Amino acid sequence: MKLFLKRVVLFLAVALSVLITYMSVELFMPLRFKGATEIHLPRGATFKQAIAILSQASCPLRQAPSCHMRDFTILYAIGRFKGVDKRLKPGYYMLYDTITPLEVLQKFMDGDTIKTRITIIPGYSLREITPVMAEAGIIGFEAMCSDRALMAELQIDAPPSVAISVEGYLLPETYILDKGTTAKETITTMVRLLRRRYPKDFATRAQELGMSEHQVLTLASIIEKEAQRDHERPIISAVYHNRLRRGMPLQADPTAIYGLKDPKEGVSAPDLRIDSPYNTYKIVGLPPGPIASPSLPSIRAALNPSNLPYIYFVAKKDGTHHF
Repeated sequence: MKLFLKRVVLFLAVALSVLITYMSVELFMPLRFKGATEIHLPRGATFKQAIAILSQASCPLRQAPSCHMRDFTILYAIGRFKGVDKRLKPGYYMLYDTITPLEVLQKFMDGDTIKTRITIIPGYSLREITPVMAEAGIIGFEAMCSDRALMAELQIDAPPSVAISVEGYLLPETYILDKGTTAKETITTMVRLLRRRYPKDFATRAQELGMSEHQVLTLASIIEKEAQRDHERPIISAVYHNRLRRGMPLQADPTAIYGLKDPKEGVSAPDLRIDSPYNTYKIVGLPPGPIASPSLPSIRAALNPSNLPYIYFVAKKDGTHHF
């Protein structure tokens, strides 16, 4: 009987030793990638599929035939126990050559996907924003900016005379997005953030001024392109409001070249004679839509012009204006 018990104890000890060794290998042995490796968990992927993707990545074809794929059975069991399968975040994950399976599991639990940083500068138009998005890998951004279904979903409207787009509705800001974020998701995030950042009295002030959201953003975009000093934004706004009340053309130089040339080229005298629905030297009133992405100070200025009688302003060499 004692011999039998000794054998049972020995067997259990060996089995436990084997199990501990197996778990150590499966959980703590580095994956030994050849440098940094990205894995992509597509939308709708289950945790089981994520483990299969990890297993495949741990033994890429370039390492065959000496490489044997690890099945990560213990890792899968731990992940299920911790509920990773219920909150797995799709996206791209960066894995390094010294990372262990347990650390990969932690990345899955944290949703630690690869991020893309995008900065939209105040006063940028879609013409300037589009290459920024292309460089960041946002595919199909330009086409999605005028997608009618998305415009309807975001409740963006425009006069029938102009092609509808998100021009002026993309908040200038630095965005940290997950790699693989779609153009639709990116635009939706930017538009909704803009509206969340509106002044609390946005709707009230717009109604008092007899302006729609679209018109406020249109005026704010012109102020953005003209103002270089924050303290002048309400004064510039006053000039344009005074002209609108008098039925005078706004004569805002940046509107003349909108959509026709790079703003960095500047505005010339011939530009002011261009026939365009946006050229406020040719039309009376606001153009049919924004010409750029206005900052929040410009939006506030459009809603709250200074109580001043000015109807003209001229730029000075220091970036300020004479009114």
